[in-house]
Amino acid sequence: MMRTFPCSYAPALLGMTLLAKGFNLYDQSVARQSVIDHHEEIPGGTPLRLCPQSHPTDLFQIDSIDITANPVYIEDDFLFHIYGAFTGPIGYNATINATVDCGSHCDIYGVLPGEPTGESDIEDFCEFTKIQQPLGGRKPQDRCLPEPGFALITAPGYAWRMIFEGPGWYNITFDVKTADKRRIFCVTTEVCLRWENPDRNGEYGPYPGSNCSWPY
Repeated sequence: MMRTFPCSYAPALLGMTLLAKGFNLYDQSVARQSVIDHHEEIPGGTPLRLCPQSHPTDLFQIDSIDITANPVYIEDDFLFHIYGAFTGPIGYNATINATVDCGSHCDIYGVLPGEPTGESDIEDFCEFTKIQQPLGGRKPQDRCLPEPGFALITAPGYAWRMIFEGPGWYNITFDVKTADKRRIFCVTTEVCLRWENPDRNGEYGPYPGSNCSWPY
């Protein structure tokens, strides 16, 4: 059973960190296209991919993502670090739509066609993230709204047990859009989440996905 994200946890499921890799990169044009295909994992060692609906026109182009906990267990605190560049202004009132559902495993969990497969919650993007930009080698700025160029966004991550109720497969998507529905970026993954303590996993008994392992 999936539950709606409380306000304090929706963005925490994806802590996002966008960081420039070197000040010399700031002289390069940001009117660029992503080199990552949505069929490929994003570089950096996480199971995240771009969403199928992602395009080179997205206002943030992702280069790589890393995570401070790998594997992630239920009830873990963590941070994601996402590297890339803003290609244009995002304006005020951008939102993040965080969704958890059964993804490609709905059938083995007994979800019938047409039934709701999960829950989602939409939150203010700037309220739940910290955006930093070293602009042209100047002192980093703590700001939202970001300017075009390389950037760092940070947010905490927490695999809350009220969302991830037991060991199994979960499909997680974070879709960030401007107030006028232009996509900033979208990332998605389908992962196995378990308790770190094996005894906790055994409490749930055998069912599809109960013996899966991170990330798939």
